[in-house]
Amino acid sequence: MLFFLQFLSISTVVLAAKTILLTNDDGWASTNIRATYRDLKSAGYDVILVAPVSQRSGWGGKFDVPQTKELLNDGEFGYVKKGAPSWGQDQDDKNIWYFNGTPSSCVSFALDYLFPEYYSDKTIDYVFAGPNEGPNLTPGFFTVSGTMGATYSAIYRGIPAVSFSGSDFNNSFFKDSLNNDESNPANIYAKKVVEIAQKLSNASTPLPPRTGLSINFPKVGTLKSSCTNPVWQYTRVDGSCIFQQNMAYNKDSGLMKLGVECYDVQSGYKVDDYGLAGEYSVYLADNCTTTLSVFSTEYDASQDEIQTIHNILNLA
Repeated sequence: MLFFLQFLSISTVVLAAKTILLTNDDGWASTNIRATYRDLKSAGYDVILVAPVSQRSGWGGKFDVPQTKELLNDGEFGYVKKGAPSWGQDQDDKNIWYFNGTPSSCVSFALDYLFPEYYSDKTIDYVFAGPNEGPNLTPGFFTVSGTMGATYSAIYRGIPAVSFSGSDFNNSFFKDSLNNDESNPANIYAKKVVEIAQKLSNASTPLPPRTGLSINFPKVGTLKSSCTNPVWQYTRVDGSCIFQQNMAYNKDSGLMKLGVECYDVQSGYKVDDYGLAGEYSVYLADNCTTTLSVFSTEYDASQDEIQTIHNILNLA
């Protein structure tokens, strides 16, 4: 944990050449990911973009592969048409790929097929997911988010990974919305992603195994004119509430209506263990602050929690 509390303070030295696998859950043709791809490449990174051909938000860590050689429907924004191959490259940039699968399976497609077949001379240093069109806060969205699914899928395979989530819900097509306007949230987020890339690239210590970063950007630029360069704040994923999807019966339609609510579920983690606020409370303050939370993919409980359950069950 100490490393994470210090790494953003490390001074930038000489940028080492790094290869980044960039993915998301909003689709390969969304504005946020294309702006980030552009800026990472401009900063000197070797970037391979591999993302779903269609919107896959909310699919969590679900893993799937195409069942047909051709697309049965148009891809997101109609950028790839029905009947096209189930995976392929952008006609304007051969390092940008689409795949008819989830974010998690896009990571595997890149690792198990693309890199051995097309980029055998490269090794992935980091997987970056996002920036998502919408925040992913608290443990509830950790499990629901396709952006997070791609992130922890990479971590399980031993590759350091970072999830980036924005506060723009526009789901826009890059051909319509990608520009050089400094107030465009996609451009502001892209610059902040490059900041993290530079810190990670120049850090003398690698990210510890089975840990990653979850970053949530606030409203910026055209969404909030007073915020054009949000400051960083270390936070933790857990906190006073956990966002969780729920539903309610609609008597008029006779159907279930989906919703989201924040549930207060206490955990064994003490708020002041590291002096870190929960990311939701910081995000909710809306004070031009980007939350940066360290998460772990370790599933084992603490020894005290294990012993408590063993005592309850009293099986042996």
